[in-house]
Amino acid sequence: MAMKFDELYKKLNKEQREAVDAIEGPVMVIAGPGTGKTQILTLRIANILRKTDVPPDAILALTFTEAGVSAMRKRLVSTIGSPAYRVGIFTFHSFCNDIIKRFPEEFPRIIGSTNVSDIDKIVIIKDLIEKTPLKLLRPYGDTFYYLHPTRQKISELKRENISPNEFSRLAAEKDKELKNVPDLLHKKGAYKGKMKGKYETMQKSIEKNKELLKLYVAYEKVLAERKLYDYEDMILEVIRSLEKKEDFRLRLQEEYQYVLADEHQDANNAQNKLLELLVSFHQNPNLFIVGDEKQAIYRFQGASLENFLYFQKKYKGARVIELVENYRSTQTILDAAYSIMFGGDTES
Repeated sequence: MAMKFDELYKKLNKEQREAVDAIEGPVMVIAGPGTGKTQILTLRIANILRKTDVPPDAILALTFTEAGVSAMRKRLVSTIGSPAYRVGIFTFHSFCNDIIKRFPEEFPRIIGSTNVSDIDKIVIIKDLIEKTPLKLLRPYGDTFYYLHPTRQKISELKRENISPNEFSRLAAEKDKELKNVPDLLHKKGAYKGKMKGKYETMQKSIEKNKELLKLYVAYEKVLAERKLYDYEDMILEVIRSLEKKEDFRLRLQEEYQYVLADEHQDANNAQNKLLELLVSFHQNPNLFIVGDEKQAIYRFQGASLENFLYFQKKYKGARVIELVENYRSTQTILDAAYSIMFGGDTES
């Protein structure tokens, strides 16, 4: 293992070595495509095992796709051999699924339930739209016009760790903000006393969200009654349990002493919260994240630059390392690709 590690370590550039050597405390690595981030992650895991006495199963690595899990495992096996199979490498969802299976007593709501299919989800929401008193989300002439948008919005709310109670609070805040706008109404002219057009649009949006809240609450009730759960619920259930049960939280924190997260630019609020809870025992935890804000391919799942940079806000003393040397493409090609994708200035 040592010979293989030394051989690979010698090939690293200055910034890559810094990332591999930074095994303690919070570390954020900004790494674009072709900068060797998978190599950095696996060599850092190997370095942790070389320099500390923690066992392989005390290390947890999370990423977003099964392909990412497979690539990381394969690279780690080639570097350290059989101990690589004991390192916890998961997608966020497969990790939470594993936790639920290992500790079923901690998840009374979801254990024994069935994952709801997309078709069943559509059928449930369609039925709720018919039964729930609605005006805006059940327009005359096309009763189910908002069927698919409602399904998507509920999934988005769950990915952002927004429960029905939290959504209700946010909707009430927006309603209050609108009512307190000083120039809400026209002061003179033919429309005196009437709400200004831009605020009418905001008002309609708020009313739609209130109706969406009704459907969200009813949808969650149906899932509970039928012992069903959403794909997103696996992460949410683990978050809820870790938030409420200190002993369970401490148990997982003791089990996983080093946590690494790949492709962190794709993280949504629920995934960020999960990471935060897993390492919250220490003020400056051994949390290592790798990502590139220019490569947020899962933005439609709730990821954003704000989510990516939450790390720096949460851990003020975090070390930030930027990998700038690209081994696949010239910078000209990368800049051109970025410009095409986002239509922005590559210097921003």
